[in-house]
Amino acid sequence: MKNIRFNMLLGICFFLLFALLGACGGGDSPITDEIDDGKQDGQGPKTVPPVTNLVAEKTERANELQVSWTNPVGAISVEISYLLEGDKPENTAKKNIRIATEKVGSLLIVVSEPGTYIVTAVAVDNYGKRSEELTVTATPLREEEVVRTRFLERADILMTSLMNLCFGKSARDCWNTRYPLATGPYWDGDAVVWDQGAGLSGYVALRGASIGVSAYEKKYADLTDRMFNSINRFITTDNKRSAYAVYPQNGNERYYDDNVWIGLDMAELYEQTKENRFLEKAKMVWDYLMVGNTSSCGGGILWREIPAYSNKHTCSTAPAAVLGCKLYQITKEQKYLDKAKEFYAWLIQYMQDPSDHLFYDNITPSMTIGKSKYSYNSGQPMQAACLLYNITGEQQYLNEAQQIARSAHSKWFTLYDSKELGEKFYRINGDHAWFYSVLFRGFLELYKIDGRRDYVTAFEKSMLQAWMSECRNQTTNLLSNNYFIGKTNSSWQVLHEGAFVEMLARLAVLELEGK
Repeated sequence: MKNIRFNMLLGICFFLLFALLGACGGGDSPITDEIDDGKQDGQGPKTVPPVTNLVAEKTERANELQVSWTNPVGAISVEISYLLEGDKPENTAKKNIRIATEKVGSLLIVVSEPGTYIVTAVAVDNYGKRSEELTVTATPLREEEVVRTRFLERADILMTSLMNLCFGKSARDCWNTRYPLATGPYWDGDAVVWDQGAGLSGYVALRGASIGVSAYEKKYADLTDRMFNSINRFITTDNKRSAYAVYPQNGNERYYDDNVWIGLDMAELYEQTKENRFLEKAKMVWDYLMVGNTSSCGGGILWREIPAYSNKHTCSTAPAAVLGCKLYQITKEQKYLDKAKEFYAWLIQYMQDPSDHLFYDNITPSMTIGKSKYSYNSGQPMQAACLLYNITGEQQYLNEAQQIARSAHSKWFTLYDSKELGEKFYRINGDHAWFYSVLFRGFLELYKIDGRRDYVTAFEKSMLQAWMSECRNQTTNLLSNNYFIGKTNSSWQVLHEGAFVEMLARLAVLELEGK
């Protein structure tokens, strides 16, 4: 009985306890976690505004889409999803992009297969609420549609490094002689006009190669005025004639060959831009060359004006023939073509070695020939012959260009087994990159006519191997002028770096054209 009474008493106590707890609750609803029902002050459900300005575009590389949009106010992230048209929804790929303070968001999408993609953007707020979807479609480039720019990319890398290291280091805003920077032997280390011209030639070739390639075109077009003004600081007016001097001050040496290289660059800039200021400078150089075209040595053009010098050189006369052809093609004025023919004929008569069709260096008024042979001194007659063939259609010019090409290739290239490329090819065998860049102009001109790629391929593989080997400094990306003769560099001269840029840029044009 005692146990029964105890259990009844315990039950009554529990009943009273529960009743007391219920009374303390005041009859209100049970306490629960707060849930945001999206209603505030009698308003409707709170919504997240969608993104705006959603764009998906192909890039210049295969299987890539660049997506951009404007972020809405109130969102903390944007979900970008993409799906190949016709594919199953479960294969949709998603990327969640957190929003910090940016007004515009972007995402580079790399897809696994070609086709048209549906790209969708959804904004998400802090509560996980999602906006309406915004959808666009886009189709990335296929591998076979990609514009190959490996040489253009490398020319850009080299020129960018070269400018950072060597350009604009003095008040003249021009090229320093080399890297590490020179402080002499001339006033403060700024380069002589030959080197200035080599830097200009590299720039002009790269500017031309970049036309139509959005990643590079504006960058190099924007440098035009700076490069033009820089080289023109070297114009002096000695003997009441304007021409480019070794240093930018009257009384300094002036060379006809230094001038003609710049004249050729000015003609090329005119062809790129159709701006008369470049044509005017090319004509200024031509007028100066005519002063050096005296009757001594049977014709041709002197090497130097100041101080007086009496020898005639291939390096001043051959590029003058090329410039004459270029100016004739631009202006159609017969005087330029007549002189180009005259200079070329003089080179064949006096400066060409009939045994191999290559060209000697110079001739004295007593008709003694300096018989050294340099690669560029055969490159320019080759180019002149090609241009004269294009203009006149006379077969002899093409035949002579092909003879020069065969001998030049035989003399200045050697069969080489490249571990970098894993193959044997004919490689540059000299240590003067600038000479080779001028030789390359001749081979390129011939290739445009006869389509024989052997010679161009030799340059192409030489530059590929140079870039992939110890020739390229891994810190600066500058190329060693001594590499092709098995030596190393401790400094890098603008003369040769500009030439390397030119060769890479001219190869880039072929690559872009698929040739």
